[in-house]
Amino acid sequence: MASSGGDARAGMDHEEKARSDVFQRLKAICVPLSQLALMLTRDANAENRFKIVNGLEDLAHTLSTIPPDLYSAQLGDYVFFPLSHLLRLGEKLDDRTTELVLQNLELLIRNTWGKNLNPELGKQMCILITFFIDDGTASDPTRTAKSVSDETKRAGARALLQLFRAASVSRGLRDVFRDGDNIPTLAHTIAVAVKIVLDSDDVDCELAAADCLRVLLISVIGDGDIIASFLPGISSTLCRVITPSIKRANFKVLAKCVELLALLIAHTIPDNDLGEMLESDGTDPASSNSGSAISDSALAESSSVAMSRHASGEGGSSSSGSSGRVRVKGLRSKAWIEATRHQVKLALDPITRLRTYQRPEVRMEVRNFCARLLQTSFRALENCRSVFLITLIFLSSDSDYDVSFESFDFVRNFGRDNDEVIDLVKEGVYGWINGLQRTLSMQDEPRKTGLLLELKVGIDLLIDWDLDMAFLQESFVSNFLGAISLAATESPKVVASDVITSSDIVSLQRGATVEISRLDEGRLAFPPLDIQRIIGVNATEYLEQILENVGISTNGRKILNDCIRIASDSENSLQSQEVAYWMYVHMVKGVRKSIEIFEDDSTRQLLSQSAENLNDTSVALIQIYLDNDNISPENTSLVLVSLEALSLSADIMGVDFKLSLMDILYPVLNLIASSSIQIRHHAYVALNNIAMATNYGSVSELLVDNVDYVLDSISLRINTLDISPRTPKILSVLVKLAGSSAIPYLDDIIASIFQLLDNYHGYSRLVEGFFEVLRAVVEETSIAYLTKSLSIEEKPRSKRPGIWDLESLLTEIQREPEFILHEKENPPVEEKLENDPGPESSEEKGFEEHEPEKMAAERDENTPDRAELWTSPVPKPWYMTIRRIANLTKYYLSHESPSLRYQLLDLLHTGMPILATSEKELLPLINDTWPPIVHRLSDPECHIIVAALGVISDYSNYSGDFMSSRIDQAWPIIRSLLPCELPREREGRFSRPAQLYKAATASIGTIVRHTRLKEETFNSILESVAPFLRYNNDLRQAMEEISSDAVWLYSSV
Repeated sequence: MASSGGDARAGMDHEEKARSDVFQRLKAICVPLSQLALMLTRDANAENRFKIVNGLEDLAHTLSTIPPDLYSAQLGDYVFFPLSHLLRLGEKLDDRTTELVLQNLELLIRNTWGKNLNPELGKQMCILITFFIDDGTASDPTRTAKSVSDETKRAGARALLQLFRAASVSRGLRDVFRDGDNIPTLAHTIAVAVKIVLDSDDVDCELAAADCLRVLLISVIGDGDIIASFLPGISSTLCRVITPSIKRANFKVLAKCVELLALLIAHTIPDNDLGEMLESDGTDPASSNSGSAISDSALAESSSVAMSRHASGEGGSSSSGSSGRVRVKGLRSKAWIEATRHQVKLALDPITRLRTYQRPEVRMEVRNFCARLLQTSFRALENCRSVFLITLIFLSSDSDYDVSFESFDFVRNFGRDNDEVIDLVKEGVYGWINGLQRTLSMQDEPRKTGLLLELKVGIDLLIDWDLDMAFLQESFVSNFLGAISLAATESPKVVASDVITSSDIVSLQRGATVEISRLDEGRLAFPPLDIQRIIGVNATEYLEQILENVGISTNGRKILNDCIRIASDSENSLQSQEVAYWMYVHMVKGVRKSIEIFEDDSTRQLLSQSAENLNDTSVALIQIYLDNDNISPENTSLVLVSLEALSLSADIMGVDFKLSLMDILYPVLNLIASSSIQIRHHAYVALNNIAMATNYGSVSELLVDNVDYVLDSISLRINTLDISPRTPKILSVLVKLAGSSAIPYLDDIIASIFQLLDNYHGYSRLVEGFFEVLRAVVEETSIAYLTKSLSIEEKPRSKRPGIWDLESLLTEIQREPEFILHEKENPPVEEKLENDPGPESSEEKGFEEHEPEKMAAERDENTPDRAELWTSPVPKPWYMTIRRIANLTKYYLSHESPSLRYQLLDLLHTGMPILATSEKELLPLINDTWPPIVHRLSDPECHIIVAALGVISDYSNYSGDFMSSRIDQAWPIIRSLLPCELPREREGRFSRPAQLYKAATASIGTIVRHTRLKEETFNSILESVAPFLRYNNDLRQAMEEISSDAVWLYSSV
């Protein structure tokens, strides 16, 4: 016990010592400061002013470092003594001194007096501080403003803020400010604070003044009648601050002004006082002198009189009967409330414009403004309800989560059991739906998206309240049909080539032509429809969200039925079908999303039925498009939506969708073969997503596993002679997408193609299409085997012809019979050309003498009894199919179609690596196809000559010396293709001379490297290319490998 008492005494002693130390520190500052203040009244020289500024700075620093528990009211009175001398000097103080005095005064009010501040002293401080920070224009804007810095105004506003905070917890001081006699004084203070908020450029100063107004009006006065007397002037100024065209205020100031205005209106026009206000007619004797009669000059005069009294030491208050008393009781009458309602609605315009302000803090205050007034003044401000509600609905889709959540949550909870709010939302939704066409045609993008957001949130609210939306059933679909167009007829469509090449397939898989983004689990996103370009990306997104939400509403089933009925009825316009089906697809997406949250049987049944509708309708609409050749390229939106619908149906049904593949694979592949790039990409994305939904690893796996469905459809058309140029395109797409795995299933189809080529060889487009299929088979076979372990041994390079040694001479003598045999079997080109009856008769002869069955029989007759070992890595059936395709080209290389001639040469080039894997089969093929290839060297089309030279290079590369005699015979034609001089750069690298030079020199280089030539042929070649050797290193190296001496000799001449 003794120990505890000792500790307590020690603690008290320590505290007393600390208080004594604080007092001594302050005394050392206050005593000289008091003397300087008295001296300043007699001699205001610069030295005294400088010392006072230093003393005030020291005092402010000391007060800010004193622990709060060491402050006391007595300490405050002691420190205030020197400050009071300075306050009496009034306007004689310079700006810096005034600022420091107000700073110290703020510290004293906050830390020493607080709620114990003497009421009369608090009133006088209010007058004094207002006097110091008033530049004279608050009461009279025409008066010349005195110089008051923002720093001084900030210090004064903070001092007033502390004073009013003290008054809010001090009943005596609060009653003084509420007294009617002091309303003129408060009015002047309010006018000065409002002027600071409007005119100051210092954000802290504006915030302090706004906080000062809030505490004074709400926490200190708090009386609706008194606040009502100040409301017009304050609200007018605050609206000017909020309006960007008048002032570019900081976002913190904007938020503070919106908050203050909401509090003032809520305290002035609350529903709790509405009955009393409506009963009052404003004739109460106590209210005969209304608040609106307080003039600015009266406010200024009352403040000046009070200041003079304080300076002279008079502290008494005015009598109750003085002319300065203002009565405001009963100001809020029926007439007043009607007028104020109108003014408040006008003031809402600049406030609601802030709902799109860039800072979320401001948007949150706008939300709080509307929510507060709906809660407190729902009936009193009935003319503003819709504005508050629409603003909150708009903010419910704000980009900031807190703003959007708080806004939507308030409206949802506030309106759940409020019939008037529900009716307002219904009216808004109905109006937005009926104005949809006007909204979507707006050029003002923010305004358009804003209205769509309001419609979306309005529907969300009705769905959340589980209300019947029967009022929308009649107008919803009709307004959407009239407002939306999925196709932009004024914009040209991108049309692709009729031939689907491998590069086209690669671009589909990579999404290189249009933007295709990848989703999860291997799925792809569909390229955007034209609607996004017509009405904008954001507007389209909001419309889709609206439809998804309507799909899960209580009336969604009825609207779904209307949409699918319109989409399926061919009697309707194409645009109506497009829009109705687009609406249906997105509403079904909404139903699908809802099933993940609410797992009920009725929704599952609706989703299952919707998936079947999507399947049936999409297949029917796609088939109509495929059957109608008169549909213009612009009218493709219905097909695009149908493809998206098939993808959605597959997502819904999962593996059960496999049962529908029989009906949809052929039409979708048909669309991938379309000339429209947009349809092509949509079809590929749909096929990819169907593969993912049905648990296939890729499109290739899907097609290989279900290839019989497609082949049956094609075979049916071939057998019934229902053949069009589209048929081979579909087959080509199938081969390129499915890859080599589908080739074993194509035996019958390929045999039919051979027969069709015989029967329809006069139809250029069909022939080109079927050869594109065969080229695809060759290409996919090459990809399958050449990318694995296939390696082709190049033929040994030739030795230089000329004077041989004995060993090489003997070797050549041994080989001579073979050369002689080849010469007999293969007469010179010139001799064959003389006996050739011409391209047409040759082709006809080919059709007669080289039928597939006859060719197969001849091979069977020449086949030895003992089966030879097959050494090619390519399976023999596949190889023989490729060889048969390559051999078929010789009958069509003289075709009148340049594109077909080039296609055939490219086919030979593509298949050569595969064919080279079996030399026994390759050499007869080269022998058979050589004459028509040589003919192509005289083709009128440059690109065909280039392709023919490429094939000759391939033949030399893969058959070596077998080409010796053939090159000797063809060399004069090849030499004629070489230019006399190097093509000029100005002609361009795509000019005919440049292309022929490049192709001929490349072909010569390959020939020299891989084929043994006669000496005279080599010399002729060297003589012809000598002018180009210095510019063509590759050709020079090839020639030097045969005879570097000869190359040097020709280069030196």
